Amino acid sequence: MLLLYIILATIFVSLISVVAIFLFFGTQLKNKLDNLISLSAGVLLSVAFLDLLPEAAAGGLVIEQLALMIFGTILVLFFVETFFHWHHCRHGGCVEEKHHHLAWFSLFGDGLHNFVDGVVIASAFLIDIKLGCVTTLAVVIHEVPQEVSDVGVLVYAGFNKAKALMFNFVFALSAVAGGLLTYFFASSLQILPYLLAVAAGNFIYLSLTDLVPLIHQEKESKKIRHQMLWFFVGVIGITILIRFSNI
Repeated sequence: MLLLYIILATIFVSLISVVAIFLFFGTQLKNKLDNLISLSAGVLLSVAFLDLLPEAAAGGLVIEQLALMIFGTILVLFFVETFFHWHHCRHGGCVEEKHHHLAWFSLFGDGLHNFVDGVVIASAFLIDIKLGCVTTLAVVIHEVPQEVSDVGVLVYAGFNKAKALMFNFVFALSAVAGGLLTYFFASSLQILPYLLAVAAGNFIYLSLTDLVPLIHQEKESKKIRHQMLWFFVGVIGITILIRFSNI
C-alpha cells in the first residue's frame, strides 16, 4: 500500500507538467504568478522547518549532522544551478542566443529537479503517511509556478504546444523514478533521516534563492502587501495542517 501511495503521489506531481501547458496557453496565469510564488515560498519554508527537520532529528540525526546535510545540500544545488545556468525566464529575461539549446538545459534541469522531488516525497511517506501527504502538497504548490515558467522557456526556445507537452511530461516522470528508487533502497541503506535533511535543504534553497528573490523584484506597494499576505497564508496553512495531522 505504501508503494502505491508513493507511485500515485509522484505521478500526480508529474501531471503538473501537463496542467502547466494548458495554464500557460489557455489562461492568463502565466502573467499572474506572483501570489502563487509567494504562497509556495511560505509553504516550502514551513514544511522544511516544521516537519522535515523535526522528523530527521527524530530519526537520530544530531544538530551537527542536520546542519552539515542542509549546508551541503545548499552548496551542491548552488553549484549545479550555476554550472548548468538554468534560467526560468519568468519575466522574459532570457538573453541566450541559442534558444533551442536553452530548452534542453531547462528540460535536463527540470528532470533532475523532479527526480529529487520523487526522492523527497518517497522519503516522507516512508517515515509517515501524513508527512508524505504534507510534503506532496508542498511539492505540488511549488511545481505549478515552476512548470508554467518552464513551459515559457520551451516556447521561447521554439517548441510548439505538442512538443512542449511531450518533452515536459517525459522529463517530469523522473519524479516516479526517484520515488521508486528511494522506496526500494532507502530503508535497507538506513539513510531516511539523511534524505529528510536533504529534502529540507532542498526546500530551503528553492524558497530563498528561487522564489523569494522574485518576490523582492516587485516595486508596487499594493502587490507587495498581497505577496506578503500569500506568503503568510502558506506559513499559517502548513502550520495548522501539521498541527492537526499530529493530533
